[in-house]
Amino acid sequence: MKILVSYDGSEGAKEALKYALDLKCTCDEYYVLYVIPTIVGISASFDSYIPQSVYEGQDKTATEILEKAKKILEKEAVKYELIKANSNGEEIAKIVLETAKDKGVDLIVTGTRKLHGFSKLILGSVSSGIIAHSDIPVTVVPPKE
Repeated sequence: MKILVSYDGSEGAKEALKYALDLKCTCDEYYVLYVIPTIVGISASFDSYIPQSVYEGQDKTATEILEKAKKILEKEAVKYELIKANSNGEEIAKIVLETAKDKGVDLIVTGTRKLHGFSKLILGSVSSGIIAHSDIPVTVVPPKE
């Protein structure tokens, strides 16, 4: 079995990775994916300039997040691949699903931040998007309270 873990460094993502690692007796390979989110401009009608340093900062943050996941994975002595993807304006959930399909995974494991109300409306829900559009089984793991 192959498992893809959608990982953003949040508490929910850490719990998702731990959950996935609990399945290591049935898992042949793990894919841990961090999707760099798109930077949203000020206005849809205003094409704003975003300095290169912002993109470099995002890439550095992505590398740091995946390095933390790597430390967890190395303790478990499992076969894994760390994947850093750029969303390029696409929804993160779509990138997760495309990567899962490309890698031929059998299960997607993702965390949730348990957002409610206005926060969920503004920030969206990657886990909800994955569930809504996936042909692959999905497990959503909540953060510890």
